[in-house]
Amino acid sequence: MPLRSAPLPRMAGHLSFMRAQTKAICDVRPGDLAVLGIPFEDTSAPHAGQSLAPRALRETSVYFGWHANPQFSHPVDIDARQDIQTDGLHERLCDLGDISPGPEDEIHAALRAATSQISRNGACAVILGGSDRLSETVQSALPECQTAQLGGPSGDACDFQIAPLLNGGGTTCTLDTAAQRAAFTQWRDVSKPLFVRFDLSVFETSLSALCDRPRLGGCDLDTVVQWLSALGQHEVSAIMLTGLNPNRPGMGVVKVGQRLMVTALLAFIYARLGFGIDHPGRLTSEENVLT
Repeated sequence: MPLRSAPLPRMAGHLSFMRAQTKAICDVRPGDLAVLGIPFEDTSAPHAGQSLAPRALRETSVYFGWHANPQFSHPVDIDARQDIQTDGLHERLCDLGDISPGPEDEIHAALRAATSQISRNGACAVILGGSDRLSETVQSALPECQTAQLGGPSGDACDFQIAPLLNGGGTTCTLDTAAQRAAFTQWRDVSKPLFVRFDLSVFETSLSALCDRPRLGGCDLDTVVQWLSALGQHEVSAIMLTGLNPNRPGMGVVKVGQRLMVTALLAFIYARLGFGIDHPGRLTSEENVLT
């Protein structure tokens, strides 16, 4: 059989986030986005399966890895009918792999050390998977950090919370996005690191079966995209994707959850790297045709 010279099929080859290059953490440079997986099962979570989230999110992200494929090298904003200049994405997005499994205290220590080193290097950590306790570990690695939380249980009163799950139960989302954006500007202290926690439970009721914490109300995809695009324009030190449980019954339900999170995360990635932000608050990529 002859060697293949054309681009690999999307499902083939080494699995990394969006087909990004792999790097050692010591090689992460200022301005990079460094992806890190946490394949860890939190015994305090309501259901098992969170350890599968990093691989599931990487598998879904492969469909958006156009920057590594010459056939998809010219993304277009289908709304504005404009090309998006994304030169350098493949150089600035990298995948560090997963934190090695082990005793719980060692996992927390490794996550704290990795987050701290990525931040010291002037890069942003994109953490796939994790639990409430692991998000606290990330916060502890960023001294005096501010936390912006999309979904998830209501946390510290000092955090900026977007559609939180009050007391771990249901809450109706009646958000005025413009007013909250103004409130966020007042809340943000640029002298402190910024940590973003993006939990699947932020999405609206019709998608509530996707996560372990069903809710009343929530945000639609456009609203979440607007927030992640806005947050990406700040110097975020780390963003953590939580709440996804690929072990839940129903392949269709699982795939929708993965696609929602990766699609919304694209807005953050493009804004964080300075791509497609002529129209703040809107996803500008060829992938919004896939949402």
